[in-house]
Amino acid sequence: MNYNDLSLMFIFNVRVKEEVNMGLQATNAGIDFQQRVSAYMMILMEFDMDISLALQVNKSNTIKEINFEDCESIDDLVITLDSGKKIYFQMKRTISLSDDSESEFFGVCEQFVNQFLKQNENDLAYILVTRTEASKAISVKLKRILEGIRLANSLSVIEKLYQEERKIFDKVSSNIKTIYKKYTNEDISEDILLKIFLRMYVELFDIENGEEYEKTIKLILWKLIDVDVELFWRTFISKAIEYGANRRCLSRENLKEQCKSYFKENQTKEELLASPFFNRSWKENNKVIPVQIDYVVAIPTKKTMEKMKIENDTIFMFELYRFDDSKKKESLKYIAPNKMIFENGLEFVVLYRCASQERCHNYIEKEIVEELGDIEGKYELIIWPIKEHFEPTDVELLHKEVLEKSLEECQECICSNCGKAIFDNEIYIIEIDNEECSNKVGLAHKSCIRPVDRVIGEVTISGIEDYSFLKHFDIGCWAKMVMKGKRVWENLEIMAAQCMPLVIDTDEVFHDGNYCVYQILENGDKRYTTNRGVIDRLSKTNAELLQKQFTESLIAAKKEGNPFGYSSKTFMYGQYEKILEQVGDKEDFIECTEAKAELYNESVAKIYNDCETYYAPIIYLSVEGEPYILPNGVFPMITKPFDLPQYIKNWERMGVTVPDYEVCIIKDDNEFILKMISLISNGILPAANSMFAPNGKLIRGIHIHLMWELQELEGVEEDTNARD
Repeated sequence: MNYNDLSLMFIFNVRVKEEVNMGLQATNAGIDFQQRVSAYMMILMEFDMDISLALQVNKSNTIKEINFEDCESIDDLVITLDSGKKIYFQMKRTISLSDDSESEFFGVCEQFVNQFLKQNENDLAYILVTRTEASKAISVKLKRILEGIRLANSLSVIEKLYQEERKIFDKVSSNIKTIYKKYTNEDISEDILLKIFLRMYVELFDIENGEEYEKTIKLILWKLIDVDVELFWRTFISKAIEYGANRRCLSRENLKEQCKSYFKENQTKEELLASPFFNRSWKENNKVIPVQIDYVVAIPTKKTMEKMKIENDTIFMFELYRFDDSKKKESLKYIAPNKMIFENGLEFVVLYRCASQERCHNYIEKEIVEELGDIEGKYELIIWPIKEHFEPTDVELLHKEVLEKSLEECQECICSNCGKAIFDNEIYIIEIDNEECSNKVGLAHKSCIRPVDRVIGEVTISGIEDYSFLKHFDIGCWAKMVMKGKRVWENLEIMAAQCMPLVIDTDEVFHDGNYCVYQILENGDKRYTTNRGVIDRLSKTNAELLQKQFTESLIAAKKEGNPFGYSSKTFMYGQYEKILEQVGDKEDFIECTEAKAELYNESVAKIYNDCETYYAPIIYLSVEGEPYILPNGVFPMITKPFDLPQYIKNWERMGVTVPDYEVCIIKDDNEFILKMISLISNGILPAANSMFAPNGKLIRGIHIHLMWELQELEGVEEDTNARD
């Protein structure tokens, strides 16, 4: 059982604040932040994207209109949805929780209450948009409290809050009550208080230069526009500045009219959104799919050489018609991966098959040398040409139509042979036509093309050069995950300021009970036991057993003078000496006093659950289908794909030459755990965001262990002590 997902040593949700000392700098940064968020919303409107992809608002809807610096009470940004509902934004790059009437947060509360008092039945949400560097009381705790209230549709959930969260709620509630009475001369009722809280949201947008939200929106733009993405994004930010300065209202129709020249002609919204994340284009000017003739380079088998009385090593170049008047020719069979057999029994080993004479000649001149070495004087080249040219038949034209439709269906850059993402500029269009499969056109890596695959053409991806290090990376898959915004590793680069372990418990996999367990702290707070970032659901029997185990451990540890507890900021759990070793004097130690069990409550869980996926997504490198292991026995994983070059550079400082690799994604927690078990069982150390000294010593990052490893080590130590 992973009682706290910290395993006594893991820090979660650490935030580092960036201090801004000059008022002008803060103002400029705040303006830039506001316009970037506004530009993001403009893009959602331009492309008719569901608003729920970016906001917690539980309504599937699209944006109809955006008002900049509106005359409404909440005036930074107002968006009107197609449903007629309105969402109001107040944007603060940094903000702290306060009940001071002169504070920024009090001002935000005042705007929210004033907007509510206008009694607009179309008001859907009042959103405070900030960044993860805002105070934790707002960016983490208030955000979750509001989510819990919405889920429960009641303020009763407040009774279940930790003491600290309760203080946060009380402070916000006090602000609202004070403001309401100021403008109405009446005390607020609990019903009205609930209605205001139900409309209140906290949203986090890390969208400044180079941050994840910006990178994500750029990735999405790659698939939607036909112009430079960076320039397009900057233009939208500039538009947001202009509209804000002039308090403009922008409709979707007006924005689309402004932007229509940036998109490919006759592309519908559906086509745009269904297209791959990067624009593909044919390398050749001629985009047709030729179907009439096969051009094949092949070597006769020994049996065929004897039958044809060929004595010298020979290479054939065939030009072969594929169709009769009414059907595909049956006189020739292709057998994957590299065999063709004629009706008369002649067999050949195929080296290359393609759809044009020019491509075939290029292969012979440029690539066959790599296959067979210098052929001059060693091989005889025999050309087997077609004798005459015929007009296309109806069956050819029909086959061509089938292939074109098949190609149109290849929306994502996925290799037809290996099934992995294609993320480079050597993309080939192939027709698969053999005994196993026919009538199919797809994309393929150059390295995945089988000799019997019919090469039709090549495809390039515009703008991919900046990401060339992400070899075979499924960028579409990753972008969708980022949009969900549920990643446990999002702050790992901050936590990795030192080398620390993460311990995974693999013993418990069923968590379907109706009870949970929490520990009460000396300050009155309580902390629930969790499993992979969510409150652990136990049976009544197991909850009571765990409560008993906790109680006994708390009593024993206190008697030893080394009690259990949490660090005050990062909530690291463990005994006092261990916590002191990890955080020193940077945080206070808060002792656990008792443990209790209670019925599980979904609304409470909404407030305290940390994430949907705890470990995934995360990337790693693969070499020839095997996980890439560094010479020091470490399996490196990286939480932010765009940071890969800096890690490769660090490995090179160790004297490592990184081989040709693929970038793979661990997509869910179960996959993550299974991979960790496999690696660790084979003596390999997995580590996330790891940096090494030149001698290979791990100096930064999270090194991952399994609980049974520690238990075995503890057992060995106990045996050793007993013998001593």
